[in-house]
Amino acid sequence: MLLSVGRVLLLGPAFFLFVFACRHPPPKLNTTAPVIVQEIRLEGFDVLPADDLDALRRKLPIQSGAALTDEAEQAAGNAAVEALQNHGYPFAQVQIAREPVDQNRTRLVVRAEPGVRGFFGSIEIAGNRRVDDAIIRRRLAYAPGDLFRRTAIQLSQQRIGSLGLFKSVDIRAEKLDARPSEVPTIVTVEERSPWQWNLSLGYAAGEQLGVGARVSHLNFFGAARRLDLEGQVSRIDRQAEVRFTQTDAWHPSLSLSAEARHWEINEHAFYVLSRGGQVAIGWQWTPEFASTVSYASAFERSRVDDSLELLTGLQDGMLNAWSVDLDHRRPSQMLMMHVEQAGGWLPGTFNYYNLIGEARRYRPVFDDRAILAGRVRFGSIDPMALESDIPMLKRLFLGGSEEMRGWGRYEVSPLSESGAAVGGKSLFSATAEARFAIFRRLRGAMFVEAGNVWQKAWFADLGSLLYDAGPGLRIDTAFGLLRFDLGYQLKPLAGLRIDGQPQKHRWRLNFGIGEAF
Repeated sequence: MLLSVGRVLLLGPAFFLFVFACRHPPPKLNTTAPVIVQEIRLEGFDVLPADDLDALRRKLPIQSGAALTDEAEQAAGNAAVEALQNHGYPFAQVQIAREPVDQNRTRLVVRAEPGVRGFFGSIEIAGNRRVDDAIIRRRLAYAPGDLFRRTAIQLSQQRIGSLGLFKSVDIRAEKLDARPSEVPTIVTVEERSPWQWNLSLGYAAGEQLGVGARVSHLNFFGAARRLDLEGQVSRIDRQAEVRFTQTDAWHPSLSLSAEARHWEINEHAFYVLSRGGQVAIGWQWTPEFASTVSYASAFERSRVDDSLELLTGLQDGMLNAWSVDLDHRRPSQMLMMHVEQAGGWLPGTFNYYNLIGEARRYRPVFDDRAILAGRVRFGSIDPMALESDIPMLKRLFLGGSEEMRGWGRYEVSPLSESGAAVGGKSLFSATAEARFAIFRRLRGAMFVEAGNVWQKAWFADLGSLLYDAGPGLRIDTAFGLLRFDLGYQLKPLAGLRIDGQPQKHRWRLNFGIGEAF
């Protein structure tokens, strides 16, 4: 009996250690070293031009010296097939073999079977009821008899989708099993309603509540013509605009537009009225890059308070100007530039040069749970002779719900002796913002901004920048993203007077629909 008890006392701790070890096993050591690609050999790609073959070698998703993974191997095979299909081999096949060199190194052999050379054949269009076949065909980047190219199909989908008339666009090659030399394709679209509308609300210090609306018809009288009616009303602004756009004007990349506009700004210290119109020609060079050349003509009238000594020489008259806009957009970045010249060799009262450039960048972090967004903007307007060569509407200001959110609209600018904002000739602003998820439909934001406006043209003094920062909330709703931002002036604008009174507080509350940028 004593022996049995002794065995239990001795075996008991061992038993509990065994159970604990089973429930909490020691971490396994990764003793398997990654397999390194020593060499990549391409076979059967002689049908490609030498330069394109070299480009394929450089752009393969896996390179010599890299660790081999199944995902990288599959991506390399897809890239090889795409290269062959872009050179007229629609039925190309690629196989990848691994030839071990030693325990931790291998050689990849990419073998291609290009198959027969192919050309685009007949084109069928399906799914369209209100949109004519001709509109879709003009957007195609290929025609029957052209050499088969996979990129032509992808570009065609982008061109057709950019019309905004369809929920989905799908282009597929048909009869692939028969491997015909002329490959037929079918373009299948799903139409959406040509009517679009958007209602926006916003609140910012100074402006108070603002209401905006836009109604658009994307197939006005057919042929993918677009009509936009837009208006906005706040305590400061009143705008109304009608715009007509003819897309596919003789070419899928060419668009023509004409618009009429009425704009009033009724600030405490100044009043501005602009009535006129603009015609423009746009060209879509690539899916990412577009340019627009415009000519605008408008009647400008302004009235300023006697306290704005710098602006007492403002003129009323006709503004005639030409401009060029360049726009380069990608999902993660945006570059824009506006160049404008008024007067000079053109008739009119006002004479100036104007340039504004802007860059934006978006970067996901923490496994896409947050986004870092940044924006930088610089602009200048330069009169050809007198200060009065610049109309009041074109003078530069910062502040509001989208930029320098610690101030109200038209509050950041050079000041008159009485402390009223008079606008300037140069501006610089920079914004950094972190956007992150909180709950399912609730997101947060933190931002910091720097900027200022100066009286000199082509000038920026980084030592005199103003700063603001603050938190924000974003709520996803069925009507769009609701945005609330609280901006606090880290470095206030000394001497600023609002509605004739000294600035009372250093914070501004902003509300809007959609992100600030």
